[in-house]
Amino acid sequence: MSKRTLQVSVAQLISPFGPGAIVDILGESFVTLTADRWPKRTLLPEIECPRLSDRLGVQRFYGPPPSEDPGDPKAISVNVARFPSWLFCQTCRRMTRWTAKNENGAAPLCPHDSGRLVPMRFVVVCRERSHATDVPWVDWVHRVAREGVICKDGEHLRFQQVQGGSQGLSGLEVKCDACGTRRTLGELRSDVFSREGTTCRGIQPWESAWGQCGKPLEVIQRGATNFHYGESEAAIDIPAMTAIVLDATDRITQHPLFLGLKDTIESANAPVLAQMIADAVDVNAETVVAVARAANGDVADLATTHTAILSEEFQAFRAAALDQADEANFKTRSVVLDRESEDLVERALAGLFESVILVDRLREVRVSLGFKRYTPDADLVRSVVRTGDEASWLPAAEGFGEGIFLKLAADVVNVWASSPAVGGRLSELSRNFDDSRYANRLHPFSPQYVALHSLAHALLREFSFTSGYSAASLRERVYCDPGANDYGVFVYTTSSDEEGTLGGLVREGERDRIGTALARAAEQLSWCSNDPVCSEANPQNLDGLNLAACHSCLLASETSCEGSNLLLDRMLLVGNEATEGLLKGVIDAVDRSS
Repeated sequence: MSKRTLQVSVAQLISPFGPGAIVDILGESFVTLTADRWPKRTLLPEIECPRLSDRLGVQRFYGPPPSEDPGDPKAISVNVARFPSWLFCQTCRRMTRWTAKNENGAAPLCPHDSGRLVPMRFVVVCRERSHATDVPWVDWVHRVAREGVICKDGEHLRFQQVQGGSQGLSGLEVKCDACGTRRTLGELRSDVFSREGTTCRGIQPWESAWGQCGKPLEVIQRGATNFHYGESEAAIDIPAMTAIVLDATDRITQHPLFLGLKDTIESANAPVLAQMIADAVDVNAETVVAVARAANGDVADLATTHTAILSEEFQAFRAAALDQADEANFKTRSVVLDRESEDLVERALAGLFESVILVDRLREVRVSLGFKRYTPDADLVRSVVRTGDEASWLPAAEGFGEGIFLKLAADVVNVWASSPAVGGRLSELSRNFDDSRYANRLHPFSPQYVALHSLAHALLREFSFTSGYSAASLRERVYCDPGANDYGVFVYTTSSDEEGTLGGLVREGERDRIGTALARAAEQLSWCSNDPVCSEANPQNLDGLNLAACHSCLLASETSCEGSNLLLDRMLLVGNEATEGLLKGVIDAVDRSS
């Protein structure tokens, strides 16, 4: 077997091409291995972020091995597995199973006529336990062999169109040239597998030994979205000097009831104890639970951990507004909007946004936790499969960059959210969220969150036109905790270069530009090229979790959005005949000024 080098960035090996994900490169298909199969940790760069490692209950983070010269034979690399391993020739249509022994350092070619081999379109995944493997083509085809024909030949399969066949899967077939058995892809279905007794073998693409699973299989396309649901967590590296504000963990752990909560975290009384501690130390109950789980050495519930991380970051931004948070990797300055300004637009913005924080330099650490397949409710496969007593760790990547944080006035947001019209508009969306299979991957539902998430997307689109950064390079973080009256949005960008980014985004937050940018973002939301279809749409997208949001007005790139492009509605910001928008005052001021 010859070594072949394929290039992706270090950050991409955490997300979106983290462990278990499909990587398409030049028409070839591979899957990233779990990090326990990466080079040994002494060869990997250690990444420090104590706040995040404590929250996740692990000891260390290690990054993928960077290489300035991937062509160097001594370069350290992360191994991938070819998947699917069944390929077919575009010329003669013969199928070949390409194993590690066949790898020769070049793209696969057909052994019969040297035509290019490309991956088969379909794979199978386990419905419940996140396993994945090739379609068992040999067994599947020969299950319909004529009576008396015994053939298990895998060397003479051919993937071709049915002569005179119809369009669609029934017009494609796999044929065994050795025995003449053929079967159309119209029969490549999960119910057929169940009827024939074909179940999950309990393996991943990089494994060879069958496991003990036996759960039902589902056939999907290899590039399907539900092949890989990556679970990751990120944290902004906030300064230790803000401990005056961020001493919540110490206050929680020193509370007399904390030890009792830690020992009974899974009991029915745990929520009551957590709320009592939360009330006493002035934090939310989710933060208390996350601290207790981390103290037990558990990887806490992902949603709870995420909530706690965001709460700490929000407090750091609050401290930055008072010039109490500043260090090498968190360089901030505050921009003040004048409530008494003669400019109508600035006055309207100042009534909604309490503070604008410019972060000239930040450090973000993003960690891959694991992945799921087929459904978000499936079992989590951890990014590092532990087999002994070795130190717990996770793969991570760090990035340096800049960003703009906007803190919204809690009284304004809460009064708006309590409006019956807002509640009425979101009632069906709320019911859909309660019934959704994606609910455990999303922020808890509230009118405030839908509005803030929509605002963040509007800013992503606006800044992509003016900051000099592409839309895919910008990210959002939405801070929404109605219980603590914390409301804010953070738009930022990072680079793996330790020197950081070039300042184009922060420039848009300067006092002479931020008002114009916010007003323009609000104005752009008032109209969509798909109106009135977009603005009058019933709940749409996955499980009906969006209202007025489409690719022409609000949806962002997958790498930018932390909420899977769900829980969006621009009408909550601009308003309509029945609902007053959160940005109505800003839009009216823009209209009066024009």
